[in-house]
Amino acid sequence: MCGILGIVAGVGREVTTDRRHIIAMRDEMQARGPDASGFYQHQNVAFAHRRLAIRDVAGGGQPWISPDGDCVLVYNGEIYNDAELRQELEADGHRFRSHCDTEVLMEAYRRWGVDCLQRLRGMFAFGVYDFAQNRLVLARDRFGIKPLYFADAGGELVFASSIAAILQHPRISRLPNLKTVSHYLTTFRTTLGPETMYAGIEQLQPGEYMAVERGNRRIVRYWEPPAKTQVRVDYESAAAELETTLQEAVNCRLASDVPVGAFISGGVDSNTLLSLMPQARQAGLKTFCGGGNDDSPDFDYARRCAGHFGCDHEDVRVDAETYLQSWRELVDRQRLPLSTPSDVIIYRLAARMKQEVGVALGGEGADELLCGYAVQHWSGCDYDLSQAIASNCWQGTIDQAQRFQHSLKHQYGRLQFASESEHYFALNSLIPSAVKPQLLQPWVWKSAEGDEPMYGFYQDLFDGRDGESTQRKLAAVMHHVNLESLLARLDRSTMAASLEARVPYTDHLLVEKMFRLPMNYKIDVAHHELRPHLASAELSQRGSLRSKRLLRTVADRRLPTELAQRKKASFPTPVAGWLSGPWQSWAQRTLLASPFARNLFQPQPLQELAQNPEAAGMWLWPLLNLAQWGDREFTAA
Repeated sequence: MCGILGIVAGVGREVTTDRRHIIAMRDEMQARGPDASGFYQHQNVAFAHRRLAIRDVAGGGQPWISPDGDCVLVYNGEIYNDAELRQELEADGHRFRSHCDTEVLMEAYRRWGVDCLQRLRGMFAFGVYDFAQNRLVLARDRFGIKPLYFADAGGELVFASSIAAILQHPRISRLPNLKTVSHYLTTFRTTLGPETMYAGIEQLQPGEYMAVERGNRRIVRYWEPPAKTQVRVDYESAAAELETTLQEAVNCRLASDVPVGAFISGGVDSNTLLSLMPQARQAGLKTFCGGGNDDSPDFDYARRCAGHFGCDHEDVRVDAETYLQSWRELVDRQRLPLSTPSDVIIYRLAARMKQEVGVALGGEGADELLCGYAVQHWSGCDYDLSQAIASNCWQGTIDQAQRFQHSLKHQYGRLQFASESEHYFALNSLIPSAVKPQLLQPWVWKSAEGDEPMYGFYQDLFDGRDGESTQRKLAAVMHHVNLESLLARLDRSTMAASLEARVPYTDHLLVEKMFRLPMNYKIDVAHHELRPHLASAELSQRGSLRSKRLLRTVADRRLPTELAQRKKASFPTPVAGWLSGPWQSWAQRTLLASPFARNLFQPQPLQELAQNPEAAGMWLWPLLNLAQWGDREFTAA
């Protein structure tokens, strides 16, 4: 893991940003790379790097320069199939001078160009400049595990692993992107496609690369999850394939020259991962579970799982005062509002783990890939059935249609949806678009274009998978947007503590295999349910939705039943209780005294929300984050 930085001017020009500013930008990312730093400047290129040494500690310094000097590379991540690529490149005649995957990546690019991306198994964000071709290539891994931001600064392209580093550039202006701010209020997500919370600072999206040549900038998507292609395989064979491929994904992510540990929550995702780690079958693997200072059942389940394998386990509990202090610290360091309340827990957990290990495996991605969100993953059926009634294509009885509509109205408050994106937000909104004209200042709502960009972005994701059922479309959309947000949270929180997190459920070979399987292998309605046409929330309340079927089948073979079949539970934080308890006075002062909040929100609803924390609930979370972030970034004297 590292922090990368680059500034590239036009061909024939020199970078005008002085070295002092470039070093300051680089060192803004010191937590991402506390072990070493590097700097390179030649002609129209300045690259810099902060290193967190995980593999080939002695030989992996960057920026990395090709033997002929034609290419220079800065890279953040891990290539897990570097041994296979190394062997293939050696057969072509290359002689390696290190054992690090950085050199493998450089030679893979020099051998295959951007086509090398199809061969990489891992997590990565990198920039490579080819002086012979006068070409810059930026690339990001398929799921956005590692970040890559860029901006124009006085005619020079600036890219980095963090927004905080880019903001150190003397010619980058700071303005909030109100379209993304509005999206954040609804979803907790700090990006909207390529757009970030800052106007003019963009991100390369997951599975994309950018090529800049002769003044032309081209962004290409090089990977998408498979569409409707399904393989003919029985359920038991599919479960065996999941177990085998997940085992391979775990094995290759254990390569490290520093100690490896595991995040575990006591849920089936991390429990199954632990069962697949060879170290877990040997006493002494370090495992950790994080949460608040309450009696979350996660601690108990995690301890049982660790005890089952004889691991060296520790709970990391965060009290209200420590949480609040760390919350402020993270907003200040990341120059962004936090995405979810669990960001702080992950940060405190990572900080403790860093004292014992350098790498940690976690279960992010399992819910998105294997249908762990029962209501959300089944809700595509709600949309299709509502459309069937509207178009007189209902295939059931009149009584079934009426019962379904009653269930649908109870869940969504409506019977019809104008589009798939409208249906998505009817189920997946914190602060709905319908209330924003009363909450936001009129000029803010106008600048956010009435959330049309938000709906348009999501509808484009649905439209891009034309020909599939809405359930399959929804699974792909959730895998894209949910996972990107979760991985960004994980990256920022662990990198703040200089800990490398690895996520086997995001192995692209695993993802491709699972996307080709029938949906009912991952989620279905129990056979005993007599009313399978009910809306998703009612089916879930009746205990009839069976989520993560394949993963639970694998877990049953490897774990005690209580660990394999534990019901889905959200990452626990006591934040809601703290907002209406020990933080109540602080929250009121923060919101009502915030210049940025007063500029963003209308005074009456802002006051009502601040003074009624129990009624406001988790609406206070994004508001408080925006207040702290906005006051720091845009209203300082």
